[in-house]
Amino acid sequence: MESTISFIKDKIYNASESIEEVQNVSNAERLISVLAGALITYYGMQKKETVLGKGLIFVGGLLITRGTTGFCPVNKAVNRNSIPG
Repeated sequence: MESTISFIKDKIYNASESIEEVQNVSNAERLISVLAGALITYYGMQKKETVLGKGLIFVGGLLITRGTTGFCPVNKAVNRNSIPG
């Protein structure tokens, strides 16, 4: 039983370490990304029959994903991490 608990603790610890290694967007940026992504997606849905509307939906989705995951591939490409610490 003790080995099972130790195994679970190790898994949780390793998962938290990997999350910290992957996230590179601060909480403030995440919130702004989700809000901006939602607004852009909403506007794109109003014009979904046009190329512009489809592009806005795509960009809005990317921003929502950035905000919810805390990971930005552009930040990674330029070696930027906005998380304080």
